[in-house]
Amino acid sequence: MRIVHAAVAGFLALATGPSVATYATVGVTGGATAGVAGGATATERAARDTHATQRAGARTGSGAGARATPDAGAARDARAMHSTGARATPDAGAARDSRATQGAGARAGSGAGARVAQGAGTTRDAMAARSAGRLRGVLGTMRDLPEGFFSHARAPWRAPFRPRASACRALFDAAAGKPARDGLGGATAVTAATYDGPHLGELAGVGLAVYDGNEAAGHLDALRAALIRCATADAGTPYDRLKASPVPLPGIGGPDAAGRGLTGRVGGYPYRMHLVVARSGHTLITLVHAGLTPPDPARTAELARLLVREVGTLDG
Repeated sequence: MRIVHAAVAGFLALATGPSVATYATVGVTGGATAGVAGGATATERAARDTHATQRAGARTGSGAGARATPDAGAARDARAMHSTGARATPDAGAARDSRATQGAGARAGSGAGARVAQGAGTTRDAMAARSAGRLRGVLGTMRDLPEGFFSHARAPWRAPFRPRASACRALFDAAAGKPARDGLGGATAVTAATYDGPHLGELAGVGLAVYDGNEAAGHLDALRAALIRCATADAGTPYDRLKASPVPLPGIGGPDAAGRGLTGRVGGYPYRMHLVVARSGHTLITLVHAGLTPPDPARTAELARLLVREVGTLDG
């Protein structure tokens, strides 16, 4: 039936003209309108779907971006840390290596320095020990002592009292084997001995000290000055008191030797003493020739010359 009506409508439209056509158009338009309305509805649904998709995409993108952003930041931090670590690690390694090298160098340097210093100290001590042995040998074999003296060396001379004046103490100490320590060639570079003379209480006390470099000359100058300053050697009592007195000592003088006499009392008894200081090479010589009987200046000079000659063999 719908087919018949459509055919009739078409025929009428052709026969009658516009009014039927208009109806057909309206029908078509209605269909079109309906199609448009239906199309608009589909479009709205598509728009809604698109909008929903966009919102979902926005949410998804936001979530993905939010997730991607920390990941990207982490990646950047990781790259930065890697880059920084890569830079810091060689620098830190270089610093550690530098410190380690410096530490090793310091330890090696200090070790080497200690070994050198120890070696130098050992060499110096060995040389001092040899010098001391030769010194003792010199004093132990004094065969050419003045007539009447016993060649057997006894213990170092002991001063009869301790002088109050420092200059006199320095002279007495040097003769007793206790010289100034500055520049001394080691703890063993000192020796001293005593020889008995032919007269009552007569003795010759000798002190020898080996110094480094030119130190012996400086100490000789100090002892020469002490001879001049030692005007009175006393212990603070009238029983132990010696005063300086001029004594001619043949051949004793010049730049390498000096002498002086002391006269007075020791223990209340008359006592006389000759003091001589001299130098032979690196060795400082201090001689005391004393006794209750006045010592002979010629024999004092002979003793001094013998010591200088014998000690001189140590520098050969």
